[in-house]
Amino acid sequence: MKSLEGKIAVVTGASRGIGKGIALELGAAGATVYLTGRTVVEGSAEFPGTIGATAEEVTKLGGEGIAIQCDHSKDEEIIALFKRVKEEQGRIDILVNNVFTAPKDPILQGGGFWTYPIEIWDELIHVGCRGHYVASHEAVPIMIDQGEGLVVNISSFAGAAYAFNLAYGVGKAAVDRMAKDMAFELRDHNVTCVSLYPGWVKTEHILQREKEGKLPASIENAESPRFTGRAVVAIASDPDRMEKSGQVLIVNELGREYGFTDVDGRQPGTLPEQMGLVPPES
Repeated sequence: MKSLEGKIAVVTGASRGIGKGIALELGAAGATVYLTGRTVVEGSAEFPGTIGATAEEVTKLGGEGIAIQCDHSKDEEIIALFKRVKEEQGRIDILVNNVFTAPKDPILQGGGFWTYPIEIWDELIHVGCRGHYVASHEAVPIMIDQGEGLVVNISSFAGAAYAFNLAYGVGKAAVDRMAKDMAFELRDHNVTCVSLYPGWVKTEHILQREKEGKLPASIENAESPRFTGRAVVAIASDPDRMEKSGQVLIVNELGREYGFTDVDGRQPGTLPEQMGLVPPES
């Protein structure tokens, strides 16, 4: 029996990138995965990937993938999503808050916050932070009623140190604080809430920027999106996961703790090592 067989998961923003990697690994572990996103037609977005294609891969890996188009900037669509999952499954075991929208302005190139349109704040905070709050608001009561659950917020090291621009860092720090405070309020309900820091990840976005020569470092030692997925599966499968509730967890460190590797069999180094900023550990 697979470790998550019979479990119901929701992964937001799973058309591509880290969300897709998480959905695939949950499927490989036997879960039924509801995955959301806005892209339903290949070629209609800047980067490749659709929720339907991800759902098909989830099913091929041994789970059940169910694609639901959802714009996480619209509360009514998020509420409808969780109403549907509850009606169809009667429970939600795992919620992965991953959805994020990157503004058209080149935030990866840095620059002072005063040089960007004020709307950048709304683009970076509304979906990637407020959307996580709304999704959790709808999922957590279901978890409380069933007596257990897991909420994972996908964050980044920008929550702890400067990266890209001010609004990006504020959004990630808020996601981390959200997990900590949700854990405090849910401490008596057996619902685990954590925030995850992936490393340097080979997403479609990053691969495209590499081709354009617009990255600050090589991606030679970067990790695949499925490495974060394996971290989520490890936490979800851990009977003692409540001990981690409220913490910010680093995916690389979880790999070493639980003994999982990336799809190529490697154990990726720390983020500085992946980016070539320090020599790898011997």
